[in-house]
Amino acid sequence: MKFSLSSLLLSAVLLAVPAFPASAFELLPISREFAPAGRNATQSYEVVNDGDEPLAVELSMLRRQTDINGTETYSSGDDDFLIYPTQILLEPGKTQSVRVTWLGDPQPTTELSYRLLAEQLPINLDQADENQARPVGGVQVLLRYLGSVYIRPANPAANVVLETIEPQPDASQPPGLAITLNNQGNARAVLRNFHLHLVLPTGESVSLQPEQLTNINNSVILAGHLRRFIIPYPNGFSVSPTTATFEFDSE
Repeated sequence: MKFSLSSLLLSAVLLAVPAFPASAFELLPISREFAPAGRNATQSYEVVNDGDEPLAVELSMLRRQTDINGTETYSSGDDDFLIYPTQILLEPGKTQSVRVTWLGDPQPTTELSYRLLAEQLPINLDQADENQARPVGGVQVLLRYLGSVYIRPANPAANVVLETIEPQPDASQPPGLAITLNNQGNARAVLRNFHLHLVLPTGESVSLQPEQLTNINNSVILAGHLRRFIIPYPNGFSVSPTTATFEFDSE
């Protein structure tokens, strides 16, 4: 099984939002780090039914990859984990604990990234009336949450370097600068408080603040991955810089 989803995922994704009161749930916490062996190779989650109807939820694990533009792709990761229980039925206001155990490589050299998918099942939980052989009900509104799961290696560290900075390669898009960053470390990088400094051939320079780099600031670059970001040319600059440096707050 493979599918893709735009990576506008800050740890959690709510893929469907009901327009009226209905069953709703939460997955807590939405992000966890696992040790590859020992006590912390098992973590606990809670699924909370904060709606006013009973609901059923199924949990599964997805391997996570991102392309250079940040689009995520997934494949089944269920063989790498033991999830118990995988399917739960929750009455309104109730909470169910779920245990997740890493079964994969006990000594990974690079951080491994997964998504824990919690999905409301498309089944009818209403009571059948006397004229129906099966339960019936109204429109089903399905919810999905994607939690972040990281398997941490020994001595994890990100190492982000500037790969290239060049004019926007897509001529159909507005002019701008394409900045490609390469995380050469063995752990993800979160680009918090990201600052970019550019120097032009004329010797002029400009420093861009996090609020000017909203598509870069707080982005995640997985270990061993490239990410390309497009930013507008700074005011008054219409040529590519000769040099660029950056800094961000490391974890």
